[in-house]
Amino acid sequence: MHVHDRMEHRADGGPRVADSNNERALDSSVAGPQPEAEREVPQGLAAAPLLGRARTLVLWAIGAAVLYSTLVSSKGGCPGGFSTDGGFVDGSGNPTTVQPQCVQLVLQPSPMVYLVIALTVIIALARAARAVEVAAAMRTMKRAAFVAVGIAVVSMVIAVVWFLGIPMPATDGTVILPFPFGGGTMTVTPMEPGPTSG
Repeated sequence: MHVHDRMEHRADGGPRVADSNNERALDSSVAGPQPEAEREVPQGLAAAPLLGRARTLVLWAIGAAVLYSTLVSSKGGCPGGFSTDGGFVDGSGNPTTVQPQCVQLVLQPSPMVYLVIALTVIIALARAARAVEVAAAMRTMKRAAFVAVGIAVVSMVIAVVWFLGIPMPATDGTVILPFPFGGGTMTVTPMEPGPTSG
């Protein structure tokens, strides 16, 4: 096969090779604009929504932690009491020589829940940083925000229901607190003697 150069004739009849640069420019204009997939997205435009979503994720996580910090409740009881003659009676009303004990339970937030919320944010940001597409990174951080709030709300509900279900009084120290959804303390103190009549 013979390859022939594209030739043009000058006004004086002599041959002339066509300008290849002009032809390529003409072909590009005829082909039309490049598809969107082939265009490069400026990094500033891609980073702006990601930074905004990351800021929103952190704010939602802080809000979830603040909401969870309101998890505070307490209850207590004193089985038994004092008899009319100044002695002690047990929880069934029978006289006893053992001083009755008072139990005070306090429900408090668990550090484990704060740790889980923080890990949720860290893992989401790490996955978003490795995402290939901006949309995928945005979805990852959006889901993480809902998960952080869900962790706080679910933990509060479970902890409160669990705490309210603890039977009182419990003086033997076998109270099971709703860990890891909530923490708390149990205080056992001797019942103070009542005033005596003179």
